[in-house]
Amino acid sequence: MGRRTGSVLLVLGCVAALTACSGNEDKFVAELKAAGFANPGEPSTEKEKKSKKVGKRTVKSSEKVIEVVVRVKGCDLEFEKVSGQSGYWLDELHVGGREPDWPGYPENLNRDQVVKLFADRSAKPEGFQGCYKPDEA
Repeated sequence: MGRRTGSVLLVLGCVAALTACSGNEDKFVAELKAAGFANPGEPSTEKEKKSKKVGKRTVKSSEKVIEVVVRVKGCDLEFEKVSGQSGYWLDELHVGGREPDWPGYPENLNRDQVVKLFADRSAKPEGFQGCYKPDEA
């Protein structure tokens, strides 16, 4: 009987973990929609592992990062968010199968702010002009 109860609890734990993860993904998509991005793609989750030395010990940790691609003015932008935390940032621009970084891109921008940033004269990543279509939605 104890073995069966343990199996049931293990299954319930796995289901709860999967539900929480998909719930965070859904929340991120809703957050992007609330920021004016009408067409977010399917979210995906990556696990990032980190380790750091503390004295003589190595402390390991991991966090789940949710990624969603959004199309704005012809460009595919990949937004990221740490699962369970507030705020998001632009990780990269997808251009012709390449993913040039866009360092210094401000965090938590809404769609109107992205459109304004696209139109200004600030530094843009390599390949930006190839995808940018000012007349597209």
